[in-house]
Amino acid sequence: MVLILDDHPIARQGLASLIELHFSQKEIAQAGTVREAKEQVQKENAEVAFIDLNLGVESGFDFLEWALPKYPQMKTFLITSCSRKSDFEYAKRLGVDAYVLKDAFVDEILYGLTVVQRGGKFYSPALFDTQEQLSQDERCVQQLTNRELDVLMLLGQGLCNEKISKQLYISEGTTKKYVAGIMEKLNATNRVEAALFANKNTFLLQRAYQSALLENRRKERVV
Repeated sequence: MVLILDDHPIARQGLASLIELHFSQKEIAQAGTVREAKEQVQKENAEVAFIDLNLGVESGFDFLEWALPKYPQMKTFLITSCSRKSDFEYAKRLGVDAYVLKDAFVDEILYGLTVVQRGGKFYSPALFDTQEQLSQDERCVQQLTNRELDVLMLLGQGLCNEKISKQLYISEGTTKKYVAGIMEKLNATNRVEAALFANKNTFLLQRAYQSALLENRRKERVV
């Protein structure tokens, strides 16, 4: 079975028509939400899953984070209109087999399928034209340590130093040092500006934090 997860019915149908050229003998299941995609895979294991990254209020990453540990044999084809580097890096850390931009030509998608089925990885060539064009916010987030990410996310929730210290089991003095370091890296003049940055970039912070967790797990497995 081949799964297509996309919240736009017309886009799903268009992709299904394309996939039929390559998988003429396979059943093609369609899902518009992460819940529907999970139900489809639980009914019948998917050989390949085509996943749209932007699903309205949901993200294709929500499905991938659930599915990849349970179905490691499933090939994953992430499709997106966004070439943001943080998304691309997180997708690679999760282990997706292909990352393709939505405006890719048909031949590129079919070639990507061939590469993936042979055991390789495929990434749209156009991605590499934009990967060096990081936004200022992305550069700031990349400078933060794992602990600083923890503190910044709690700052974004409006917590004072005392409550942050209790949540992270660290002293208030240590928390103050982290807050000072965060403000310096973000070029923020006060903690309110840092909190506003956190709220504006919730997605970036979550991806950075999850990437750090994945990296730590890999290191633990190596040890």
